Amino acid sequence: MASQPGAKDTITGRIRVPALRILSQALDGASVTRVEPLRVELVGIADLLHEKLAIEPSLVHQLTPERFEEFVCDRLFAMGLEPRRIGSTNSKDGGIDVLFWPRQKGAFPFLGAAQVKHHRDPERKEGSSTIRDFYGAISVHAINAGLLVTNTTFSPDAEWFARERAKLVRLRDFSDIRRWILNNFDDEAEWKELPKSIELCPGIIVDIRKHAMGRS
Repeated sequence: MASQPGAKDTITGRIRVPALRILSQALDGASVTRVEPLRVELVGIADLLHEKLAIEPSLVHQLTPERFEEFVCDRLFAMGLEPRRIGSTNSKDGGIDVLFWPRQKGAFPFLGAAQVKHHRDPERKEGSSTIRDFYGAISVHAINAGLLVTNTTFSPDAEWFARERAKLVRLRDFSDIRRWILNNFDDEAEWKELPKSIELCPGIIVDIRKHAMGRS
């Protein structure tokens, strides 16, 4: 390297590293050494990965479990959250792969936990035992929301258990990932765990979805 790496480009986020390349070549029977500038760029994989997945979302099944976990962290960051991976993909983590919290200070901060399940077979469904174990893992900590993400789908009994028994757990599958790839984080599907309305007492009914989604 000719010098220390410079600051990140404000638009692309790339790091430009001034460097020199030393070339040796034969000239008139003699060896000549030539030095010329060389530009080296360290490019994050996220943008390149998104470009490919946006064209063909099914490529998400071909990612390694570790890459898929990194992808989920990248999407959480894009949502305005600060994700923190817990150990490596195959290490013991107490049933929690990622912790996350809001990057911006607010009146009601929260701590979330995510478990990421990757499958090579698109037809494989995540069962209720995974939700049970994950719910047990987060219930013993000061965690306000749980997120279980898979690149396939969930079985009906898994969806039932999350809906009826594990209120803190949010399930996100391949259909949600397709939206996330396109930076679509405010779709009504993200509010599916929120009840449409709640009856506080006889005759007092509040339409939750109507107000939360900003509809008149």
